[in-house]
Amino acid sequence: MEVHHHPDVEKKSFKQYLLEGLMIFIAVSMGFFAENIREYIGDKEKEHQYVASLSEDLKKDTAALHYSIRRLARDIKAGDSIITLFARNQLQELDDNSILRLGIACGLSVDIVFNDRTSSQLKSSSSMRLIKNKAVADSILQYWTNQIRLDQIHERFETVRIEQRKIGFKTFSWYKDYYSIVGNNDSSIANLPVKAIVNSNTLTEFINASSVLYNSGITQYTPFLQLQLDLATKMIAMIREEYHLENE
Repeated sequence: MEVHHHPDVEKKSFKQYLLEGLMIFIAVSMGFFAENIREYIGDKEKEHQYVASLSEDLKKDTAALHYSIRRLARDIKAGDSIITLFARNQLQELDDNSILRLGIACGLSVDIVFNDRTSSQLKSSSSMRLIKNKAVADSILQYWTNQIRLDQIHERFETVRIEQRKIGFKTFSWYKDYYSIVGNNDSSIANLPVKAIVNSNTLTEFINASSVLYNSGITQYTPFLQLQLDLATKMIAMIREEYHLENE
């Protein structure tokens, strides 16, 4: 019977096993580090894109805030005038057109719509973690908190304003001025000499509602709008400086 002899297999030394293990460890570690670097670079690019987009949104917000502050200032000014004249028993001494205009001007709408293009993305995708600059991240969160507060103030203001409008239509001949506003200045209706106050019994109720609007506008609404405007302006400057957007 023929016997086959297997060739001797050279056994690896401990140093060889150690070297192979070390090489495998280095290869795995390099891959891990490479993946981390790739992810870090990708996150930095996304962060830069988000803050650049947010900066553009904030510019639009500042324009909207300036507009809302001007509209609210108009309401406050007219409200101050009509309330003061009423308190001095001088309101009905004005000509009818002036009374109508004051009554309308002290309660026109004040709307503020924030541009949430970037904010909604940051919230929905949980991407706030990408904003590594703490000052910027804290400012974004504060900006969102202020928006919630402004929504609450606006809702209360709008509730009283709508009620004031209802009382106003029972108190004044507003159809004349509202008809003129839509562009019919030359119509016979718009030019009719119309008595401004048609129901003096509801005049006090209208002034009371106007007083609530005035107080809300001057003590809450205006300060918070200005606070949000200041924060938006500060954030734009901060983002431009921290993320070097000056030349973009």
